[in-house]
Amino acid sequence: VVIGRKCAIKLLNPDVSTDEEAVSRFFTEARAVNQIRHPNIVEVTDFGEQHGRYFIVMEYLEGETLAKRLQRMG
Repeated sequence: VVIGRKCAIKLLNPDVSTDEEAVSRFFTEARAVNQIRHPNIVEVTDFGEQHGRYFIVMEYLEGETLAKRLQRMG
């Protein structure tokens, strides 16, 4: 809201947030996406941890959800 740009925030499931390997894979995903930089891959702008919750901040894409798409297209 402050800079006028929408974003999507992906949160790591709290059930696995104490699993160091799961947290490592989560952040490896963020780093890998950031290194690829391709028009067909969502842009990651930040990632981190706050109050024990791990997150990835990425660009917000307009459109339908996968569930809606599958329901519509079969």
